[in-house]
Amino acid sequence: MFSIAEVVREAARARPDAPAVSGQGRAAIFAEIDRRSSKVAAGLLALGVQRGDRVAYAGLNRTDVLDIVAGISKAGAVPVPLNFRLAGPELAAILSDSGAVVLFAEPAQASLVAFAGAMITLDGDYEAWLEAQPETDPGIVTGPDELAVLLYSSGTTGLPKGVMIRNRNLHSMLDVARGRWQLDPGDASLNVSPYFHVLGFAWAVHSLRQGAILAQVRDAAPQALLGMIAGERVRVAVLVPVLIDVVLRSPGLDEADLSSLRLILYGSAPISAQVLVEATKRLGAAMEQSYGLTEVSGGATFLSPEDHDRARDEPGLLRSCGKPDPGSELRIVDPVTLDDLPTGEPGEVLIRSAQVMAGYWQRPEETAHTLLADGWMRTGDVGRLDAEGYLYLVDRAKDMIVSGGENIYPAEVERALQAHDEVAEVAVVSAPSRQWGESPIAVVVREPGSSLSEAALIAWVRERLAHYKCPVAVHFVEALPRNASGKVLRRVLREPLWEGHSRRVA
Repeated sequence: MFSIAEVVREAARARPDAPAVSGQGRAAIFAEIDRRSSKVAAGLLALGVQRGDRVAYAGLNRTDVLDIVAGISKAGAVPVPLNFRLAGPELAAILSDSGAVVLFAEPAQASLVAFAGAMITLDGDYEAWLEAQPETDPGIVTGPDELAVLLYSSGTTGLPKGVMIRNRNLHSMLDVARGRWQLDPGDASLNVSPYFHVLGFAWAVHSLRQGAILAQVRDAAPQALLGMIAGERVRVAVLVPVLIDVVLRSPGLDEADLSSLRLILYGSAPISAQVLVEATKRLGAAMEQSYGLTEVSGGATFLSPEDHDRARDEPGLLRSCGKPDPGSELRIVDPVTLDDLPTGEPGEVLIRSAQVMAGYWQRPEETAHTLLADGWMRTGDVGRLDAEGYLYLVDRAKDMIVSGGENIYPAEVERALQAHDEVAEVAVVSAPSRQWGESPIAVVVREPGSSLSEAALIAWVRERLAHYKCPVAVHFVEALPRNASGKVLRRVLREPLWEGHSRRVA
């Protein structure tokens, strides 16, 4: 079983009338997802979609996405989930880069782009289009080396990169998930992460494969989460740290029946030891952390519930993101020479795993830089391994900022800010945030004579970038610190903001 299509086909054969999706949006049984995805596939083939073509989706989480993604896979094509928070130019750039021939979009996203291919608007013409299609599965089967999904992750240059996840990579991730989290048929799993994230995408497929009930979250409003966990009788919840904190601050927490909750899987952003201890005590569930990347199809290392128990006596262990799963390996190397470094010394983290991507879409140079000849992948993250093999992340070679689980790349934000006539120079760095883990801060040198204000600049860039990427504050300076070669010293800008914080990354 390699493809998403096969996951849905097998789930429908095994549990046709069992609930597959609950929570926010349309409830569905497995047979319904199978039937509707076959109609999507038939419709795409009628539009002329060929094997390997890319088909995009832009919008919030909804049950239709599962039908659409499985239907794309049944047609032998490649789904391209798009970040619904992106601005119009950002969406257009990814659609162009991917070469998508069909776009499924919610009205809000459809209004942002002029798409040259076929656009099918959800809440508009989608149901009529679907109803007109036959429900016979075309029976196309894709192989292990064909693409399961093309997920876009911005690069250090600020340009979006398509991460090519093969069927075999996804299959390997699903096997790891099955072994670690014991999600049984009929169990409810809470999926808060958007489907354009590797975590949200992979967890949805994992839930379908296990015959579990996907307790779907379309709008992660703080006041709704506690009620969903209790009302849906959730067994496993996948939450970013900011949402764990939201649940802990929810009125009625101590009276809520959370007896069903067995495990909380967290990651994607920094979390404090205090929040972890409080969550373990008040929510009554085991905790597991995962550090991962889009490029490895999901989780790469895991801090297990047993590790969390051990951390009661060794609190420093909570700063670790755990060990790799069996079948995956880690190395710490000098980022220039790629020579292995001694235990305890920080360097670039390398991963070797069956989950590692095929490469970056139409970016051979970046692929060659990231994927080494002997199967190792450069993460761009800086970390160290202790004597027991636990990984501790200490910095990011790529300068990436993770805010509330969203990846933000300074170069992209800087490029937008520099387009302002009154900005002479700019550097974007991260600052700690209790709510989001970290947030972007802009350090700006104004043009001579400019009286540009912080509020005006933030408002200006919010018209051009997704709001979560925009700086939460602007610090005006006379000059940016640089080294002898003229490179901006981000560390000098970042260090005062992080003083007193021992852990700088997720």
